[in-house]
Amino acid sequence: MQSTPLAEEFESHRRYLTAVAYRMLGSHADAEDAVQEAWLRASRATPDAEDLRAWLTRVVSRICLDQLRSRIRRRENPLDGLPDVERAPDDADPVVRAESADRVGYALMLVLEQLSPDERLAYVLHDVFGLSFDEVAPLVDRSAPAARKLASRARERVRGAAPGDGGHEATRGQRRRVVEAFLAAARGGDLTGLLALLHPEVEFRQDQGADGIRIIRGAERVAASAAAYHRYARAFEFEIVELAEGFAVVAIEQGTPSSILFFRSEGDTILEMETRELQ
Repeated sequence: MQSTPLAEEFESHRRYLTAVAYRMLGSHADAEDAVQEAWLRASRATPDAEDLRAWLTRVVSRICLDQLRSRIRRRENPLDGLPDVERAPDDADPVVRAESADRVGYALMLVLEQLSPDERLAYVLHDVFGLSFDEVAPLVDRSAPAARKLASRARERVRGAAPGDGGHEATRGQRRRVVEAFLAAARGGDLTGLLALLHPEVEFRQDQGADGIRIIRGAERVAASAAAYHRYARAFEFEIVELAEGFAVVAIEQGTPSSILFFRSEGDTILEMETRELQ
């Protein structure tokens, strides 16, 4: 990139723009491509010199929105894992927070993937980066109140809230307690405790990478498999994360998320579990 005043100012915003693009696209490579495309457009256009950051934000957002809509048509899922930086404090700059690879980062990206492109853009730009709805509205071709509704719907999905379900808070708490109990029993090799949590016909699907999916059925077999895992648990840290439709457990090995375990439960009983490798 030739050193010009425009290029120098663009470089000063690159980190921010990459953070916006990554939260939108969930892929480092795609985020970098989007930022590079924004630079090409800026170098060919006459950007707003008084507020280049705002102009570039609009350009990157449009590029990302086009990519998301194209993915839906091609049915792609581009998630490539977590950024390799440390957790940022809650009072940090929004850019730093968005770049931060906290332990719920992958789970959040899974939830964001469930949003429509417009919901995702409205949520990311407003809730993560602090843009006003007046700024977000033209990017999604809506009014400011409509953009606010998009972000609100997205926020409910991200927080795991089901609109209109008055009993959801109780259900969510119950689901978390079931997951906490399962994790405690599995880490302790507590076969009896595991059996108490599992439906007699529970199904456990294990992602084994190139070897495909292994399916274990029945409470006794699933409990035995989970109880045996306690021998390896010392090598991992575990974090319970909240998704739009319940809770999951992320296994972290030497600071890197290695797998995620999803649960489907009813009352105090686990009906289904599924692991997914993250590496």
